[in-house]
Amino acid sequence: MQKQNLNDLLSRHLFRIPDYQRGYAWEEKQWNDFIQDVDALVDEDVKFHYTGTVVTYQGSKAEKPYHLTRLTTVDVVDGQQRLTTCSLYLSIIIHKLSNVGVTDYEQVIPAFLYSVDSCKLSLNNDTGDLFHDLIKSGNPKTNPASTHQVRLAEAHQHLKRHLDKRVAAKGNDGIAYLRALYDAITRKLVFTYYTIEEESEIGMTFELMNSRGKNLSVLELLKNYLMHWVHRNSSDASRASITNLINKHWKDAYSNIGSTSGKGSEDQCLRVAWTLYCTYPPKNWAGYSGFKEDAYIPLRNFKDSANPEMSTLKTKEKTQEYLVRFSDGLSLVSKHYSRIVNPTPEGCLSGEEYVWLTKIHHTGNIANFLPLLTAARIRLEEEKVDATDYRCLLEALECYAYRVFLFEGKRSNAGKSRFHRWADDIFQGRHSMKEVTAWVYGLLDDYSDEIIFNAWNMKPENWYAHRGLLRYTLYEYELHLLKTEGKGKAPSISWGQLMNDSTIEHILPKTPMENSEWLSKWTDDERKLYLHDLGNLVLTQNNSNYLNFDFPRKKGQPGVSPSYCHSDIRQERDIAAYDDWTVEQLLKRREKISNWIIGRWKSRDSVVIPPDDDQADSDDDDVSDELNRSW
Repeated sequence: MQKQNLNDLLSRHLFRIPDYQRGYAWEEKQWNDFIQDVDALVDEDVKFHYTGTVVTYQGSKAEKPYHLTRLTTVDVVDGQQRLTTCSLYLSIIIHKLSNVGVTDYEQVIPAFLYSVDSCKLSLNNDTGDLFHDLIKSGNPKTNPASTHQVRLAEAHQHLKRHLDKRVAAKGNDGIAYLRALYDAITRKLVFTYYTIEEESEIGMTFELMNSRGKNLSVLELLKNYLMHWVHRNSSDASRASITNLINKHWKDAYSNIGSTSGKGSEDQCLRVAWTLYCTYPPKNWAGYSGFKEDAYIPLRNFKDSANPEMSTLKTKEKTQEYLVRFSDGLSLVSKHYSRIVNPTPEGCLSGEEYVWLTKIHHTGNIANFLPLLTAARIRLEEEKVDATDYRCLLEALECYAYRVFLFEGKRSNAGKSRFHRWADDIFQGRHSMKEVTAWVYGLLDDYSDEIIFNAWNMKPENWYAHRGLLRYTLYEYELHLLKTEGKGKAPSISWGQLMNDSTIEHILPKTPMENSEWLSKWTDDERKLYLHDLGNLVLTQNNSNYLNFDFPRKKGQPGVSPSYCHSDIRQERDIAAYDDWTVEQLLKRREKISNWIIGRWKSRDSVVIPPDDDQADSDDDDVSDELNRSW
């Protein structure tokens, strides 16, 4: 190990972040810690600051041309977040100096940042071009899209804002401050530098690092453990190929999860893979340590013919086969997981899949279904299940989410053990998708009685108190009207807009004006009973404009806008068809919507659920809502 500053580090090598590593992950807390460390080197005249470890692996001895010389490329095993942030900040400082006429620092750009199209530090996972744009000009040529790209761009903006603010505060001393910052980053920040000789050592070394930054995810810890396992237990002949396979599949996983625009997580994806490839009961999930158990990938407890009492263990060869199978499975799971957690028209297998996955997301309860959806999607792509059966499963899950979570208000993990079991059934081919779909409706019946559901929808209720249920119902009703009456037009109000309560309009207003027609046509008891009833609520984009006007003004007439009759929202246009708004009209509209609800979310084709000997239903409620949402 050696202590080196940035000038020492970058003088002899080109640095590359391998694709199997996670992308740029630092956020505001880490940026601010970094800024404070660098500022202390200037403001407090500290001689040096130890900032962590940089570990590299030099795979190939081949050199490549860079600027006026030839340099060897090394892979960064640990320290990529610090090196990336140092490079961003240093580029901002040099550009700032150039902008105020101090151009002599431009000559050091090749030594620390880039030369033509080659960077001293090359980033991975779709951030390479963006990083080059940022350190070269400060302006990306394309808008950041992936999670890692967004973080990288935000890091540059955050560092630049801080520097602009500090330089402005320094006044005439601004240039001296910038020179001092340059000196602090290149000379006073000290790293412990270590080079790994064998690629198989990467896994052993990486987990033992106790450096500053964001904690390693479960996915990263598992990769390191597998690399260590391969180094310890694989033969010389197979070690390199298995190491390469692990790197390839982790690269796939990081890339797939990174493409979800922040909607997916490494830990969540790994748990889905655990459910399908290890064991499905939720209570068996033990995080990273679970993979070390004897049933999966033990480090040293293997079957030995000389120890018959250990006959329940796997051989080293069988364990290696399982390791390879799981690594391959993780890549496959991550592909389908990413499409499920972030559905797009381009990424979905069909337009119907996109529609139904989007609906399930809108209910806010997709986490419960992730292993089942992933298993079903894998088998569909393998053509082992029918596309129609898959669509019917999606419809059943959406119905379950509406009835159990939105209507009944059950905890977000209700039915979790069953869904995990059925994921395993489909993945292992024990039961058909039609059978599982029928069981979903059967479980729905257990949690949500059909008679109670129907009765609740046909009598006055305070829907406004159940905002999630109300928003989803009215939005789906709008889609229904557009499909049946609006020639399939897209809704003029987006789902994202519904997060604001101003998109819900009370036709009979909450506080009628004095001498209003509302007070003469509605008794106090009627207003109290029906104010928040579904029949009196409608989606709108003009809530603030309607205020508490009488119905004729809200309904509108030619030349008067905004109004129901001029609205682009179909359900508002329907209200404009009424001559007046009294209890009679409200009940007529409520009956129409209620009948649609009862038909739309009717339990169907349900059967008695087979007993689950492996997991009691009561276990579904053992996990807190917060924990369930997090995975």
